[in-house]
Amino acid sequence: MLFPPPSNKESKNSSLTLSEFLPLGYLYVLLLGIMAESIYYGLIGINYLSYASILDVLLGPVAILTDRPLLFVLLLVAGAAFYALMLYKGKQAKKNPPKGKTVDGTTALLIVMGIMILAAFIGYGLGRGFKEKERLDDNEIEHNAIIHFLNGEQKEVRTLGNTSTFIFYVRKDQETISIAPISNNIQEIEQMK
Repeated sequence: MLFPPPSNKESKNSSLTLSEFLPLGYLYVLLLGIMAESIYYGLIGINYLSYASILDVLLGPVAILTDRPLLFVLLLVAGAAFYALMLYKGKQAKKNPPKGKTVDGTTALLIVMGIMILAAFIGYGLGRGFKEKERLDDNEIEHNAIIHFLNGEQKEVRTLGNTSTFIFYVRKDQETISIAPISNNIQEIEQMK
């Protein structure tokens, strides 16, 4: 196998238990949420972390994957392809065992998948941010919602995103980004087709 399992002596010292792995997973999801959302909002001129709660950051990756199912499918396909490649290389390595230290297959898969997912989220944030920045700079904004405020005012806007407590939008006939609190302020957001 290309990545033979570590010996018992090594595995006691180097492998992580589930209770040790969970905090690392939590930090990884936090990093994904911060990177993807901060890059997007930073490119359009909003300091995302000033308006986001920890829950917004943690749920950011889940929101991106549910908003863009194609990204989720691409990550699954790439992960399956890498896993199949590892199995193929493992069969070849059985015939000619490698010399020297090798890495456990599961560890290699986790590292490569972790880097690939991080790169996909960074790329998603960059692509989305540059596209939105270009629309804002060229004033080619298609308004996609009507916000009904509690005071009876209505505004036709292009929503740029939101956190659990704030919504970011550009009003019709304006070039500046507005940020409004959601609770005790907005009655309804009507999405236009």
